[in-house]
Amino acid sequence: MYEALPLLIRRLSKRLLTTCFLFALNPSMTLAQSESGWSNQGLLYILGPSLTGTAGAGDLEAEVDLGISDVFDSIDKGFLGMYRGEGERWGVLLDTVYMDLKMDAEGPRGMLSGELELEQTMAIASVTWRLNDSVQFMGGALYNDISTDIALTGPQTTRLASIGEDWVDPIVGVLFETPVGSRWEFSGSAQVGGFGVGSDLVLILSGAMNYRFNHWASLSVGYRYLDFDYDDGDGNERFKFDMKEHGPLIGIRFDF
Repeated sequence: MYEALPLLIRRLSKRLLTTCFLFALNPSMTLAQSESGWSNQGLLYILGPSLTGTAGAGDLEAEVDLGISDVFDSIDKGFLGMYRGEGERWGVLLDTVYMDLKMDAEGPRGMLSGELELEQTMAIASVTWRLNDSVQFMGGALYNDISTDIALTGPQTTRLASIGEDWVDPIVGVLFETPVGSRWEFSGSAQVGGFGVGSDLVLILSGAMNYRFNHWASLSVGYRYLDFDYDDGDGNERFKFDMKEHGPLIGIRFDF
């Protein structure tokens, strides 16, 4: 993974922004308190995910199975960033992801093949409550806005479909962080949502080791797993997004 990072960074620099697909929460080190008692941090990060699952528009579905290198070849543009603020007990966490992917795809049983374009904007807004020095509870909402264009061809047919959908999922979770030495810290989080309100299920898991350079900058290296299960509508209005995304992440956090 570490040997591939310079190549990934060079590829991202050729895009509109120096970030890529996805989607996410990376809790970091203990926040430095300002004089007002409120602390702030911003995080910019990149994620090297694999994608497996199904995207569907109407009665047409496309199977997606992409490794890390395939995702970097497919991404057209993207942005990933996070803001976290915290007082003595209560805090807020905002996480935003935008990505535009153009990738090869197959129809069910491999009978059709072609291209899938997937554009996604995702935002997670959470309120946090600190139980103790290591544990915080989270509750909030996840907003998803996805548009899909599918073009598949076979020996005797060509199938085209295009649809967009947006929805909101309630989401709850827990955040854990603990020091590992004077400069290192482990952080992890687990969030689950959907519950049939929007998605049937949303699951977000992440873990990272964080290294503090100084009082205002830290490096985070970790892993993230996301699972979306959304299926809504009938006929031509049906939209399906059943996707698993997982892979290593690296980011720089700024405390201010």
